Amino acid sequence: MSEKMDLIKGAVQMASNDKQDEMMSSYNEGFFIGEAMGDDEKINCLMSSTKPDITVLVGFVGYGKTSFVASCYHILLTEGKIGEYMFYDSDTLTGFERRVYLRRLSSIYDDITPMTKRTIRGEPHLLTFRLSHPEKGDKVVVISDHSGEDYDKYRDNKSNLEKDVLLKNADRILFFVDCEKLVNNQRLAIQNHYSQLIQNMHEMGSFKNGVLIQFLFNKIDLVTADKERKFQEEKGKFLEKMDSILQLPIGESIEVISNQVDSKSVSDLLLDIVENTMPANQGEGDFSELDWVKTMLK
Repeated sequence: MSEKMDLIKGAVQMASNDKQDEMMSSYNEGFFIGEAMGDDEKINCLMSSTKPDITVLVGFVGYGKTSFVASCYHILLTEGKIGEYMFYDSDTLTGFERRVYLRRLSSIYDDITPMTKRTIRGEPHLLTFRLSHPEKGDKVVVISDHSGEDYDKYRDNKSNLEKDVLLKNADRILFFVDCEKLVNNQRLAIQNHYSQLIQNMHEMGSFKNGVLIQFLFNKIDLVTADKERKFQEEKGKFLEKMDSILQLPIGESIEVISNQVDSKSVSDLLLDIVENTMPANQGEGDFSELDWVKTMLK
């Protein structure tokens, strides 16, 4: 703790006079303990003057969002980097650790099945990691890992979307689809759930201009060879329906194995998130003041 405190004091000393009291107050109030953050916390004290890249994971219960987050953290922790970006810190290490501890045990003990504690409804959901590139400098990445129950609420009542400011400021939105459900005659149910959710998101202004939208087909390893053709057919029908509902450009769809401890598909996507998630409308607003964070704190 003393080492962490020294780092915080050093950062405070480098800050302008009008920010020092605010930063130390945030430490004293417990905002540096490393747990995942909620929408109401002072995360502007944790960010650099560069606007963070914001990726929001969207999906219902059991679709694998939290497993994906745990895999990303495992990759950064074990490799120490992604591409040319070095992983040097996270303001939510405890939040990551809680999501990944069983996964780490599974890599040591053969009799432990890989699993991840999923995000609980109402639990803090913002996770961050800091990266440094030798030429491009530092980058802060924010990942929103809302619970599946939260998206149930958004689907059932559009007014629940009103307070999700992070979603409205997302640079990339990843809609998760469970491949196993898709090939087991549940496409129409998934389709209907997402159709209602996306319609509500449109009506509540949840899609920022320029946001990158992608569909992530998770648990691809559970699609057996005899169901591969059916999967491709169901996937095509699903994407066609989503395209008609969204009425927005959709990026290339992705297939991943997020339940695997060392997943190349997750590693490739993480690298793409780090390298190619660009803040939309970069010329608008004063990002040094992080207006979107201030809005969250009101």
